[in-house]
Amino acid sequence: MVGYLSNRILAGAEYAAKYNLGFDVPYTTYVNSDVTQSIISNNSHNDIRPIWELIYGHYGSLKGLNATWSKQYRDLVMTNGNGAEGGGGDYGPNSGGYDQLGFGTLLYRLDA
Repeated sequence: MVGYLSNRILAGAEYAAKYNLGFDVPYTTYVNSDVTQSIISNNSHNDIRPIWELIYGHYGSLKGLNATWSKQYRDLVMTNGNGAEGGGGDYGPNSGGYDQLGFGTLLYRLDA
C-alpha cells in the first residue's frame, strides 16, 4: 500500500515537508462547489506535527528512496522536541487528538 502509485504517499509528504520548511511548491487552483482557492493556504503552515519519523523511517531508511525534505522536516521536529519526536500533549493542548499520536523516534527510527 505505501508504494502505491509510485510512492504517492512519499510524494505528498515531500511536498508538505518542503512547504513547511519555507520553500515554494507548485500549486494549482482548487475549485469545488462552494469555494475557489487560488493561492496555497497559510493555515497551519509551519505547525510542528509528529509523523516524520514514520515517513522517513519507511521511505528513506528502509526503502532507500530519496526523502530529503521529509528528513529535513523530521530533523526540525526533533530539534523542536529536544532530540526526539514527542507524543500527545507535546504539540499543544489538543495534540493527543491528532491522527498521528507521535513517539515516532521510539517506534520508527531505523538508523542511528
